[in-house]
Amino acid sequence: MSQMPSLPLVQTKNLSVKMGQRTLVSGLDWQVQSGEFWCVLGKNGVGKSSLLSVLAGLLPRSGGTLQFTAQSIAQSIDQLDDLQLARLRGLMMQHQSDAFSHSVADTVLIGRTPYRVGRSWDAEQDIKIAHQALARVGLLDKLHADITQLSGGERQRVALAGLLAQDPGLMLLDEPTAHQDVAQQLAIMRLACELAQTHALIASCHDINLAMRFATHVLVLGEDQHWQGRVAEVMTAQILAQAFGCSFSLRGGQFIAE
Repeated sequence: MSQMPSLPLVQTKNLSVKMGQRTLVSGLDWQVQSGEFWCVLGKNGVGKSSLLSVLAGLLPRSGGTLQFTAQSIAQSIDQLDDLQLARLRGLMMQHQSDAFSHSVADTVLIGRTPYRVGRSWDAEQDIKIAHQALARVGLLDKLHADITQLSGGERQRVALAGLLAQDPGLMLLDEPTAHQDVAQQLAIMRLACELAQTHALIASCHDINLAMRFATHVLVLGEDQHWQGRVAEVMTAQILAQAFGCSFSLRGGQFIAE
């Protein structure tokens, strides 16, 4: 007996995203499955972060539909309550703003909020999950550090640990390698690949070659058009040239802008 195909974790139909009067994304029909790692590429201001914010519920969509699969049923975002959505999706923002001192451990534990319904304190399991998350981003030694004393790169990795603690089915990462040195960029992208074995990941990315090396799929945003699909099919010199407005050549397995 053949197995029914699984529903996509998130899907959009004719989705449009605006910033003020400017349309950034229009007519986006897109499906993202668990087990896929998508990188969203495009030049500055094209709408990468705005699209992630719409998926995360921080910005309203300007048109079209947005659906998530909850309990094997595809439902409109408007049909799901905040608790369901917090367990389905989570966003690591590109910039972190800390108004007051807080320990790294307590910051990561905020990610456990969707599972703390009906109780005020973190359970032993929550604390264990937070410690494991910090270990995965290489910051367990900063457990008791003040987040206001961290470097920009360390603070971003704490935010990533918070997303790991939240453990939503769809993980949204806005420029996850920003502020990171080369070794940490590689570590984060490898972790993203590992997470994509059991989750769906969508990350905005400026580094074309990191996306080509680690992602399974890409969504390339251009002016008034977009391209999507598997990396090998979409990441071509011709498409990148249309999206970024400069020429590209492939040398030694890497794209070089010319």
